[in-house]
Amino acid sequence: MSVDSSGTVQIGDSNQITPETNIFALQREQANFRGNEYEDLSSFSIYSQALPLPLLTECINHITVHENPVIKVNSIQVLGVAASGVVHVGSTRTIQAEARVKNIREFFTDPDEENE
Repeated sequence: MSVDSSGTVQIGDSNQITPETNIFALQREQANFRGNEYEDLSSFSIYSQALPLPLLTECINHITVHENPVIKVNSIQVLGVAASGVVHVGSTRTIQAEARVKNIREFFTDPDEENE
């Protein structure tokens, strides 16, 4: 299994899991980098906008009886966990995950034009 970019694998109970990822990817047709491409990411609104949270309007009545407080899992097959993903076996009170990705592709020629 591969775990990357704030991915979390949690076996057992937890109170709170808060993975967070901010990814800035700059791809250029030619590798001409000035070295200051990521100094100030605040100019990209994706990194400063408030994330919309779901409205929880349901009333849930929940009763749990742990007659056997042991977690048994025969097998889990996961290829990878990344970008604030969570694989969790157990119980938790709160999981708040966030992933924000900004991809910029700069071309010297139009990639949609056919070469003649």
